[in-house]
Amino acid sequence: MAVWLGAGLPLLFGAVFMTIGVRLLRGGRRLREQGVRAQGTVVGFLTRRDVDSNSKMYTPVVEWLTGDGRTMKVESSVSRNTVGDLRTGGPVTVFYDPSDPRRMLIDGFDSTVLARVFCGLGAVGVVATLLVLWFTFA
Repeated sequence: MAVWLGAGLPLLFGAVFMTIGVRLLRGGRRLREQGVRAQGTVVGFLTRRDVDSNSKMYTPVVEWLTGDGRTMKVESSVSRNTVGDLRTGGPVTVFYDPSDPRRMLIDGFDSTVLARVFCGLGAVGVVATLLVLWFTFA
């Protein structure tokens, strides 16, 4: 029983992390491939203090016109501890879902790195499970 628990927990965590990572990667890829590309402007940044690292986090707010002429002003779903190349008043490329323009990503400021970290952690969980089973039943 303890062996299955020892193997099951890393597998469960690995599967959860892999699922999150794959969904983030697929969502970003779907917006890039099927979404509408638009030129936007960074109109500001929301800032907050990250509780874990006690560092300042920046969330860009972007404004652009949709294909049907609506002005969208949307807060990114991604926050970082640096603004990178983004500047208030500066141009950005956004990809958005035409059926729900609030679903968007800023080109170059998306969650690809985070998604890959989740996939990597998930892979570690799966490999840990395989190792536990291998050494237990070999």
